[in-house]
Amino acid sequence: MKPVIHFLTTAGIAVAALGGCQATTLPVPVRGTVEPLVGEWAGEYVSPETGRSGSIVFSLAAGRDTAFGDVLMVPANVDIPAAARSTDPTSRPPRVLQISFVRCEGNAVTGWLDPYPDPDTGENTATTFDGIIKGDKLEGTFVSYLERSGVRRTGKWSVHRKAVK
Repeated sequence: MKPVIHFLTTAGIAVAALGGCQATTLPVPVRGTVEPLVGEWAGEYVSPETGRSGSIVFSLAAGRDTAFGDVLMVPANVDIPAAARSTDPTSRPPRVLQISFVRCEGNAVTGWLDPYPDPDTGENTATTFDGIIKGDKLEGTFVSYLERSGVRRTGKWSVHRKAVK
């Protein structure tokens, strides 16, 4: 199943304002029973282990098997307004992570993000996620693996489907 994320109007503006990042939303393949994911979703994630948090947005149009989606990762102890103004090359501004693949079977959702450098260590990081759809709410957990050290970090996420106007 592929979630289509159209967040450039809200989250993209926020990303641009929070560090000069350019958000590029790429198609995400969605496999399985895609109907439960149809709609526009927005929410957040948090990892108490890392102190990181961020936003999640995606949308999937009816009859499609491709979505667009991204995750905005905010490193621990980052003052977002300060990061937006910072010109310090060692600062760790928020960054957009690309959702790479999503599968939905019944009400169960699984997937992964494109690998990205850990903001603390620079290690290549692989993240998988799973969740359960309950009406207009989708929530679950994620696991991030630092490839070189083998460190495993976890967290929780949830998104809500926006009401159709």
